Formats: sequence, structure tokens, C-alpha cells
Amino acid sequence: MVKRVLAGHPSHLHTYGFGPRKGLLLHCSLAHGGVYGKLGAAVGGALSLTSFDQPGHGRAADWDDAGDLQDRVTEMALDLLTEPMDIIGHSFGGTVALRLAVERPGMVRTMTLLEPVMMAVGRADNPEASAILTRDMGAFYRAMEAGERERAAQIFTEFYGDGRAWNSLSDESRKAISDRIHLIVAGSRAVNEDPYDLISSGKLEQIMAPTLIIDGCKGGPVMEAVCDGLARRIPNSERVRVSDGGHMVPLTRPEAIAREILQFVSRAQGQ
Repeated sequence: MVKRVLAGHPSHLHTYGFGPRKGLLLHCSLAHGGVYGKLGAAVGGALSLTSFDQPGHGRAADWDDAGDLQDRVTEMALDLLTEPMDIIGHSFGGTVALRLAVERPGMVRTMTLLEPVMMAVGRADNPEASAILTRDMGAFYRAMEAGERERAAQIFTEFYGDGRAWNSLSDESRKAISDRIHLIVAGSRAVNEDPYDLISSGKLEQIMAPTLIIDGCKGGPVMEAVCDGLARRIPNSERVRVSDGGHMVPLTRPEAIAREILQFVSRAQGQ
């Protein structure tokens, strides 16, 4: 792990693998760049991956509430995207990966999206999914507005955790999630509202990088609508389902995810 300032924000870098292809791994909200050890080891013969701690995560400096969180994370990623790379984005990291593919197309060699929370796609395409998302996350936002951080953290974890019940987590884990739960709100505009106009503008349809879209098969109609919607829009894309993975599929099913990524990269290399 190495200290590094990215886009003016103090962070830490994590590296995985020793392969000939360089890649950038973008972590999910409330995690950090060092949680993907098993996935990194499984792809390590083909890829050399770098990940960084996003603001407020891991050992990065806290989020300062200045500007937009996704903007800051995108700017940090661009500091590392110095040559064409294979981009892997998990959850919120998947929304950043989409920004990179749109804004720096020549630098994104391939893109893998793991449970990407581009909820604006689901809202645009599927009224049922939109209604479910509004219902489920409404309780989360009401808890945040009331200052009930632990309650909000519990609600969020029920939908986007690794499948463990809130009460089964250690006191330390529950506190860590509760202390950082405001970061979900900080990133919510980019997730839910598409402020960068990736959908109606046709920018997603202009992505030329071979793209792999993976879901963990427990997100119901919402994640199904998001992944299907992205697959329809991105021309050179593949859609894969990894059973019983859940939202944290790169942690719960790392070997399966690694196998899909390695096969995908190999196919893309041969194109």
C-alpha cells in the first residue's frame, strides 16, 4: 500500500497481480481499494491492477463536501489512467467507470461493470423497478434526514451488503458503516439522477470499449433493469449473471468473477 495524492486528494494505492495488462479497479461505496485480494489474486497472472481509496474510505482523507463526490473520484481515477487500461468498476465504482469510458474513450481498453448502481438507467427504462427503488431507499433517506445514521446504515446494508444480517456484524463493523453512511448521500445524485446526461444524450451508445456487465442475481427487478438497460445501450457489451453472488459478488464469488473477467479480456484481445 502506497500513499498518493490524486486530484489533490490524499489517498492510498493498492496493487494486485503481476500480469502484462494494466488495469484500474474502482471500489464500491463504504469499502476501500484493499478489499479485493481474492479477486486480484485470481486474475493476477493476466492483469496488474491498481486500486485507490476514494474520499472518506480506507486511508484516504475525508470527503470535504466540496463539489460532487463522483466528480472527485473520476478526477482521481484520471490521475492514474495514464495509458490504455482494463477498467473494473464495482457498484459506485461502476458509475465512475462509465464516466471514464465516455470522457476518455481512448484510455479504456475494456470495461467490466460489477453490479453497477447506475440507477438512473433503471428509472428510465422500468417503472416497476423505479417504484421499488423509491420505496426501498425512501426509508434510508428518511432515516438520514432524521439523523438516524445507524438505522440508515442498517437499511442500506440490507440491500447492498454481503448478505449478512446487520445484527450479525461486529460492533466495529456497524460503527464503521454508520460513520461513513453520509457518503452514500454524497454520491446519490450521480447514481439516481444522471446529472452528466449519459442516458438521453446517447453517450452510452457511443462507448466503444468492449464491456462486460455482471450482476450477482439478488438485486431483483432494479439491478436487472440497470444491467439490461446498460447492455442494450453499450454496443460491444456482454451480459453475465453469477448466481448467489449478491451485490458484493466480487467478494462473495471472486473465483467466478475472475473467470468471467479473464475469458472476457481474452476475447477482447482477440478482436
